[in-house]
Amino acid sequence: MNRELKKRLWVFVMCLALTLQSFAQRSWGRSEQIESIKVAFITSKLDLTSEEAQKFWPVYNNYSKEFLELLKKKKEAKYSKNSDPDEIISADLVYESKMLDLKKRYRKLYAKAIPPQKILALYKAESEFREHLYKQLNNRRKGNE
Repeated sequence: MNRELKKRLWVFVMCLALTLQSFAQRSWGRSEQIESIKVAFITSKLDLTSEEAQKFWPVYNNYSKEFLELLKKKKEAKYSKNSDPDEIISADLVYESKMLDLKKRYRKLYAKAIPPQKILALYKAESEFREHLYKQLNNRRKGNE
């Protein structure tokens, strides 16, 4: 086996192991399926070396966890029954600011694991994945109408 093929195989095995580990800790549901597909999508777009993958995936998994927790808190604050419109708007802006701070902090952490062109590829891959997911959801909704 040539060296490049070995690297790709190792990255795939590493990603699979990380994914399986996270799934073993919780039940299999739609969000886990989407996350698994997202990991595979990002993996294919970034073309990480084994060393990069070892450093990158733990950082990215932590980012995803923190981002989802922040998003959950934002939704809870937005839909609390005791809030007036001004409070909702203010809370929304606070959470948007926190999300931006989170992205800035992780951008620095990504730079320790992967080169800038791969960070840019990551942002592009996340955007492409979201677009793909939105299209899939819209197609399913249209099919159910």
